[in-house]
Amino acid sequence: MVPLDLMRQRVDRYGSDSDSSRFTELLYLGELVLKLTTAAVVAAIQDDREGHRYRLLHTIVRSDGLGSWSKVLDEALTGPASQHLSAALGEARQALTMRVGKGTWQHEAVVQLDSVLRGVRDDAPPLPEKVALRSWFQTFSEVRNKTRGHGATTAAACARLLPALENSVRIVCEHNPVFQLPWAYLHRNLSGKYRVLRLSGDEDAFGSLKTSAAATGINYPAGVYLALGDFAPVELLRTDLDIADFYLPNGGFSNGSFELHSLITDSRQKGDATPYLASAGERPSSETEGHGSLEVLGEVFANLPAAVAGYVGRPELEQEVVSALTNDRHPIVTLVGRGGIGKTSLALNVLRKIAATSRFSVMVWFSARDIDLLPSGAKPVQPQQLTEQDIAEDYLKLIGATSGEKPRNAAETTAEHLRASPLGATLFVFDNFETVRSPVDLFAWIDTNIRLPNKALITSRFREFKADYPIAVAGMENSEATTLVDQTVAGLGIEGLVGSKERQAIIEESNGHPYVIKIMLGEIASRRAYEKPIRLIARKDDILDALFERTYANLSPLASRIFLTLSGWRSLVPQIAVEAACLRHGDEAGDPDGAIDELVRMSLIDRSTAADDREFLEVPLAAALFGRRKLEVSPLKAVIETDVRFLQDVGTTVASGLKEGIRPRIEAFFRKTAGRIAQGATKLEEIRPVLEFLARGYPPAWMLISELEQESNGGERARAAEAVRRYLETRPPEKEARSAWQELVTIYRATGDVIGGCGAFLQASESNTPPLNEVSAMANWLNNAPEARNQVDLLDRRAVFRPLARLMEENISEASATDLSRLAWLHLHAGNTDRALEIAELGLEREPGNLFCQRLVDKLTA
Repeated sequence: MVPLDLMRQRVDRYGSDSDSSRFTELLYLGELVLKLTTAAVVAAIQDDREGHRYRLLHTIVRSDGLGSWSKVLDEALTGPASQHLSAALGEARQALTMRVGKGTWQHEAVVQLDSVLRGVRDDAPPLPEKVALRSWFQTFSEVRNKTRGHGATTAAACARLLPALENSVRIVCEHNPVFQLPWAYLHRNLSGKYRVLRLSGDEDAFGSLKTSAAATGINYPAGVYLALGDFAPVELLRTDLDIADFYLPNGGFSNGSFELHSLITDSRQKGDATPYLASAGERPSSETEGHGSLEVLGEVFANLPAAVAGYVGRPELEQEVVSALTNDRHPIVTLVGRGGIGKTSLALNVLRKIAATSRFSVMVWFSARDIDLLPSGAKPVQPQQLTEQDIAEDYLKLIGATSGEKPRNAAETTAEHLRASPLGATLFVFDNFETVRSPVDLFAWIDTNIRLPNKALITSRFREFKADYPIAVAGMENSEATTLVDQTVAGLGIEGLVGSKERQAIIEESNGHPYVIKIMLGEIASRRAYEKPIRLIARKDDILDALFERTYANLSPLASRIFLTLSGWRSLVPQIAVEAACLRHGDEAGDPDGAIDELVRMSLIDRSTAADDREFLEVPLAAALFGRRKLEVSPLKAVIETDVRFLQDVGTTVASGLKEGIRPRIEAFFRKTAGRIAQGATKLEEIRPVLEFLARGYPPAWMLISELEQESNGGERARAAEAVRRYLETRPPEKEARSAWQELVTIYRATGDVIGGCGAFLQASESNTPPLNEVSAMANWLNNAPEARNQVDLLDRRAVFRPLARLMEENISEASATDLSRLAWLHLHAGNTDRALEIAELGLEREPGNLFCQRLVDKLTA
């Protein structure tokens, strides 16, 4: 195991001076063994309603002594938390807890360490005949405290006890089954691909993360993981991509941080204590927890929680949900939207309406909510159901069918009720679905079993599954938000502080988010003064964390980066510009379009469509403030800030600017780019891939690229012509196409490409016949170009000259003698001497003595 290997190298390096130094270094190694074992076992505890894993983590990060680690390990292995250990840890748990006698490695390790303890403690109790390995960790904690911790062990004692200590620690290092499990450090690149750095065990256990499917799968934040069927994060162990050093908690908990210490290098870091600030005691029930019994509600039996006080109706959304739940389609309906947007309130209101009908006989409400969003702030609460098993057991209690049911039978019985309708048509409601232990697995269980006329209603901040009927719950309509503001202002008695102008500002800045509106108004009431909305919400870090932290933690690296970029420049931004900003980083950019879809699906950004059908992105105020906090501590801050400056070059767009579409933004960006190139701040060849990406999404930009190519590098005419041709390949409208063909003619003239120029001119004339003077000028250029006459055989010359001649013939009645002489030459070069003579003679009729026509007649009659 990598950290143990590094630690043993330290023991050999610093423990060779004397027995005392080696004794001390072995104590460091033993401490690492204890902490790594505890970190792994705690990581293997699965989420449960009582929050056992959190309680143990809460204890460890606050602990200033090694004794707490051994106590936590013991509780994780044998206490109530052990009921929730992953089944994949079964053999390791047995090896740690089973009492064994002589002839086993566990017994030998414990006996050897007990002899060390007796060397520093005279009154140590005798060992029983059979011992469990878990006692080794308790004993080691005492040995360490009696020696290095609080003792003053002599050199002679160290020399006497060293062999037993070294042998005991070696045995545990070599045989501890926890160290033989698959450990790895995972890091996800922007492209979505994972780097898997093996730390111990079978690397193939992480093989699924090396497939292409993993790039679009579940997001695992960078860190150390155990492969236990699922990938369990080892929160207590920290390292980085170098895996050259490893840090574990070492007390010092204060002011939102705790100390992380490396026993390998004696280095120290600050750990973020924010995830461990909530109380570890028993939490109160949620306000939206379902009742413990089915009661009559209208025409159904239900356990719905109480209706939300002060609910403001959302008629259109309510009607959509009612329709989806009462029709004979869509077995699973999902209300998806950001935290606090009103999904639960909406669901409760709609369900009470449906309860008055005969569509369902039973409504069963399950809640996984772990945070209540109250006017006073976010409060941790006890989730009611987190797993399929929790749901099954509580369901059977509700319907009075629990007698004699085993856990497995409970799940099977509930699955049968999902499929059939023994109680009549049943609506199963799963609130706060994103906080269950495994949303994807639980959804698969529901989807596999649910059958009409039964239905399932899910509320969730994000969807990691398909096969449902999603209904997006966004911000309130202006009229609905106005009603909420008026109602809240009256309830708080702040009518004198919030006028019509202030009310509208709150609605606009909150994007109609009902909870954010209530928090803003609560702040005004608390301070008895109105402030700008951004200041009102910026002070509420706990609220922002409650609304967005869980969703943000589930983002892929590229989605996270785009979110932070958009938060840093809060404006309506063309989606294509965001994708172009990602493209600047090369192959690592991954799939920006997919990452943006992920952010929309996670309800962290809003997407609007402009008048020209181009899509624009914006981060709502509350989410942007959260994102800016994250940006300040992001290791990618410097890189993201360059992306922000790139978007700033595109310019600011407000909602009213959507009617103008993307054109002004793209043109503004090209103007700034041209200025930067002219000033030498950037080079066209460096920015060209980004410009071409923009043009692929917004074809008129090809014409702007052509203009830049002609202005830069002394005039890149070939590239300029290619850009125009790329635009024409997109089949632009007739007027724009003619303009582009004319521009192409101009470029070909500048390069002397008469064949290309003639072809472009003829293409432009297909949509709108050009005036005779332009046709005549083109004919004169073509007739006098040696390459058109000498380097092309007769057959190809006809293909070039004849179309222009036919075009000119259409205006022959208006042609002057000089024009006719040019037409005659076109026919002559195309091999039609008879028609050339006729046209030249016609020119002399119109202008006797015309030198050009006379010379041609003389040439043809000679």
